[in-house]
Amino acid sequence: MSFITVGNALGCTINSHRRGWDGSICKNAETWNCSAKQQFRTDYCQQGDPRCYHIHIFEETNPYCLIDDLGIGWLLEPYPDALNNQILLFWGKRFQEPRGISDINMRPKDYVFGAYRVKSVSPQKINEFKTLWRIEPYLDGWTRFQQPYILTVYYKSIIGGVYLKEVNRVAVENMFEKAAEQASSPHPNWNMPQDAERFGNFHAHLQEWFEIAREDALIIQQTMVHTYNVNRSPTAAIPLRGPFEGLKNLDIKKPTTPTTVITTNKPIKNGTLTPTYPIIEKEATKDKIKTIYSKEVLDAVMAASFTKNILILTGSPGVGKSSLAIDLIDDSERKLIVPVGSTWRGREDLLGYVNPISNEFEPTDFTKFICKAEAAWRKNDKRTYIVIFEEFNLSQPEYWFADILVRSQYPEEQEKLRMIELGGKSIRGVSNNTSKVLISPALRFIATINNDHTTLSLSPRVLDRTSIVELSLEPRTTLDRAKLDLEEKQIMSIEELDALLKYKNAMFSLRAAESLKRCIDNMQTLDMNSTWDALDIVLIQQVLTKVRLMVGDPGNDSLMQGLEEWTENYGKHLRRCANLVNSWTEALKDGRDIIQA
Repeated sequence: MSFITVGNALGCTINSHRRGWDGSICKNAETWNCSAKQQFRTDYCQQGDPRCYHIHIFEETNPYCLIDDLGIGWLLEPYPDALNNQILLFWGKRFQEPRGISDINMRPKDYVFGAYRVKSVSPQKINEFKTLWRIEPYLDGWTRFQQPYILTVYYKSIIGGVYLKEVNRVAVENMFEKAAEQASSPHPNWNMPQDAERFGNFHAHLQEWFEIAREDALIIQQTMVHTYNVNRSPTAAIPLRGPFEGLKNLDIKKPTTPTTVITTNKPIKNGTLTPTYPIIEKEATKDKIKTIYSKEVLDAVMAASFTKNILILTGSPGVGKSSLAIDLIDDSERKLIVPVGSTWRGREDLLGYVNPISNEFEPTDFTKFICKAEAAWRKNDKRTYIVIFEEFNLSQPEYWFADILVRSQYPEEQEKLRMIELGGKSIRGVSNNTSKVLISPALRFIATINNDHTTLSLSPRVLDRTSIVELSLEPRTTLDRAKLDLEEKQIMSIEELDALLKYKNAMFSLRAAESLKRCIDNMQTLDMNSTWDALDIVLIQQVLTKVRLMVGDPGNDSLMQGLEEWTENYGKHLRRCANLVNSWTEALKDGRDIIQA
């Protein structure tokens, strides 16, 4: 299916109940935190109103799960059979007696409670405004795990909509293998004897059911692609679903001479035409963005062409912000990269200064570039010019970017308001005999920012004048982009570590993937025995070194428990990483902070 990788499982969060989900805690709901909102527990659960979505999930005779339309309607309304025969996991937050989930301000770990092989999904109309979706499993196609719930789940969000998550098939199969090992212990802790039988049946048929789910998902995917193509056929009328629908179909051609007028016209409400200056000029670039990131990212970047002339790209280091900005147009004469300095405190740092001896304005490369864009504009060359600011928030933009921020917002016909007075009698090296420069309407600004302790937050004044697009790369996509072909277990080790450390901004970046590729290509020179050795080195040097752990942080316990489980699974192959994690455990016990550099 287009919203998940075909062949993988799906999953969703449910409330954390106990005693087999039989409703016993709901009689005293105010004292038990199952993750439902306090007001809901007071108004309904405490009063005996059985409208809980999750209390029937593991019911003996007729199990089913209810999901709110807001969570799953985005998928099931257009494709009501999308979940049929799919493997659906249920997980929730770990809880403890006597009060359930801890109220401490930390991220509790997710634990798998059970799974469905989905038989059918049906809508239940509550009223004019509310619909619930009832998910039912095959009678022999549901199971719940024995307690305690020790099966950690690693998932990734689905960009297409909320609530559902994607879970790697191999991870699910491995999870069931571990659960089977626990079930074979002398004293298995099943809630009911029937649970052991149901689990055994689910485990025995899991691979077969995954194959059926894969085949059905391929059919749904083909339906989605067919519908997409039909709706966007060049000969068919394209219904506008939003203000930016159809922007990807704009035909933007490169001029044959510098003086050719290039405009892309779009109607506005009063019936006139207004020119726009796109920041993506080739269909190949659009396809690349959609493939590497997502259609949603492409739509957001395209929308920026029609809404703001300042686009901010945000995301973790190594996610490809700079590469994306540079790839927007492939004409090096029409783009400039400006590294922002942490010491910038005024417009002189960006624009230049007046020479007190010659009374000429000494321009920076940036000023020369905007003069170049102005000259092109006045020659009726309306092609887009792009300035890329690297590390835009390394210094407060209002200090040095205020003139550009204000002048670039005025309509293109108000030329005087778009002028910046630089000072002096003229601009040295620019033959316009004036010290003024026009911010060309075809000039666009792309900024990359990071969010860490080395940067500054952007003010509402800046945010109001910009479009922000967040970039993220899943480890699997990152590896594909670096053209790395790893074993499934190696990929899973990266995915699971990435899921644990993303809250510490220690993700597996594109730079890490490229480093891994270079190590693998030179294993003989580096005297490495296997790909695992190369991965071990790269994870230590470029992922784990980003982690900071402070003694007393309530989130450390959950993270360290996850890391210890990770080392149990992969420490045999990633020995250096396992040793480092063990040293962190000892340091925190001794009251020492973990700061790598």
